[in-house]
Amino acid sequence: MAYMKEKTKVKKEKKSKKTDKATNGLEESAPSNDSTEDQTKAADNTTEKELTPDEKNGAFSNFNISQQSLKKLSERGVTYLFPIQAKTYNIVYEGKNLIAQARTGTGKTLSFALPLVELLQKCDKTKKTARAPKVLVMAPTRELAKQVCEDFSSVSTNLSAFCIYGGSPYAPQEYALRTGIDILVGTPGRIYDHIERGNLDLTKLQHVVLDEVDQMLDMGFADMVDSILQHAYGAEIEKKPQTLLFSATLPPWVQQTGKKYFGNNVEKIVLVGNMENRTSKNVEHLAIKCSYFDRASTIGDVIKVYSGNHGRTMVFCQTKRDADELAVSPSIKQDCEVLHGDIPQMKRERVLKSFREGKCKVLISTDVAARGLDIPEIDLVIQCSPPKDVESYIHRSGRTGRAGRSGICLCFYKPQEEYDIQTVERRANIKFKKIGGPTTEDIIKASAADAARSLELVEDETLQYFRESAQALVEERGAVDAVAAALAVISGSTKIVPRSLLSSKEGFTTYIFTTNMEMRTMSYVWRALEKQLPEEIKEKAMRMRFCKDKMSSVFDLPSEFESDVATKWTDTNFDTLQKATALPELLESESSNKGYGNSWGGGGGGGRGGGGFRGRGSRGGGGFGRGSRGGGRGMSNGFSAQKRRIDTSNGEPQNKKIRFD
Repeated sequence: MAYMKEKTKVKKEKKSKKTDKATNGLEESAPSNDSTEDQTKAADNTTEKELTPDEKNGAFSNFNISQQSLKKLSERGVTYLFPIQAKTYNIVYEGKNLIAQARTGTGKTLSFALPLVELLQKCDKTKKTARAPKVLVMAPTRELAKQVCEDFSSVSTNLSAFCIYGGSPYAPQEYALRTGIDILVGTPGRIYDHIERGNLDLTKLQHVVLDEVDQMLDMGFADMVDSILQHAYGAEIEKKPQTLLFSATLPPWVQQTGKKYFGNNVEKIVLVGNMENRTSKNVEHLAIKCSYFDRASTIGDVIKVYSGNHGRTMVFCQTKRDADELAVSPSIKQDCEVLHGDIPQMKRERVLKSFREGKCKVLISTDVAARGLDIPEIDLVIQCSPPKDVESYIHRSGRTGRAGRSGICLCFYKPQEEYDIQTVERRANIKFKKIGGPTTEDIIKASAADAARSLELVEDETLQYFRESAQALVEERGAVDAVAAALAVISGSTKIVPRSLLSSKEGFTTYIFTTNMEMRTMSYVWRALEKQLPEEIKEKAMRMRFCKDKMSSVFDLPSEFESDVATKWTDTNFDTLQKATALPELLESESSNKGYGNSWGGGGGGGRGGGGFRGRGSRGGGGFGRGSRGGGRGMSNGFSAQKRRIDTSNGEPQNKKIRFD
């Protein structure tokens, strides 16, 4: 498949090349919890090549950064500041209020962590006991809060950073607050609890940071955050704290909150234009039409092809039940874990640690993990259905394609959800590439490449125990067939089930019919099939759709007829028929945009009986013959369409049941 990611080559090639370089000139690092681990060390020849504009603008020499911080950054492999970091550093360092918007995965956390650490280390070197925090950072989830706290610790030398969140004991948190800390990071709920209990003193606060502000709003934290800010801006405070708002999106609540607490005294940095692609530019957006019942098996095949046994995949489900059911599906061959609101805190931390370290290859989650979590090197993000709001899609897709790496975000949708896909395209300013489920050839190629990569893990000392059996197998089946069979067993691909490219249904094969002229109606295709294929095969054709150029159409046949079609069909000077290896761009119809059509005759074009003049009913209403799903929806011309159906039936039976596939 054209969209399948290239797999790692054989072991010898791997040894000759130590690491892959990210497209921003940085070397990939090992997985880490830190949100800036993606900014890794430059290649040895960095100085020999011309620096990119981002590298020039983000050069450390442009900013007031201490030597001790430079050393910390160097230890983490950070060689320059990313655009959002470079744009905001001086604003934060100078103590100004800030509202900043940038895409997910661009390094927003370090944008406030680094300059705030510089300010604290420069201004106050004394360490009093029982000191109140000078920095308060609020994050929507406990995972994000922990990561932000670790970011502060990783770039500071002598500052105390502590994280508080729900689901953990109060006693250790109360002890830390009594002992004294410089930087407090936490979730709004637990921060508010400590304020109410009298454990948290905000009178010495100098800086307030709201990270992923829009997510706090989505999770219902608006009132709680507002109450915390009122305490932070209380009358007993000598000087109002600097306030920093960071997020990938900026809903009206953010603007209202900013105006309420610091009026017009605020700087705004927006790195996402109104008409610009709001997702990461390194992410390829794919969409697969699939029914709910075929979704689990199709997801299993998608993971095989786009991620394999060695990549990492995040799957987002709408409900906890969906996540639990998918996790136990036999279609998911890789080790997988579930993450949602019902998972206890200790297990959540274990699951995330396992996924970061690569022990677990598939993480199935609800939206609890959609934002803020920085898990390096995610190859594939799968969304089981179009999200209800475009912001969720932006954040979910932002789990991949981070810090210069490429990634794939694939969204499943049911036939009636096609309009939702178009809504996401319009509001996020992206374009989905609509593809079919992985074909047999795709799965075999991907599985073979994955199995070949697994051979790299076998130690040379182990081979001696298998040489005798291998020799016997080679003598019996031949070297190539023996290795091919072994790879099939290793990959778990001993049996491949065909799958429709149009609907992702198992047991169906998609064909593409092409002629040398533009077709006005689908009746041309039906007549061509009728001339060469037996009636029992032609009767089984379904889900017929025009391609965009209207010189081709695609449809499904049960896979059991593959050999018969290959035998019976002969290409002519005008018409050809072949198995589709990839889904071509299809002609959009008004009926499909409204959630109808796309069955045999594609709605507005009429069904099988909706060809010729019969396909001209209003808005998909012409397809009365042969049961187009779009048939029967039209109101105008309904009677005339029915009359044409009767008059031009070509002697075919009219009592066939409508299929809803």
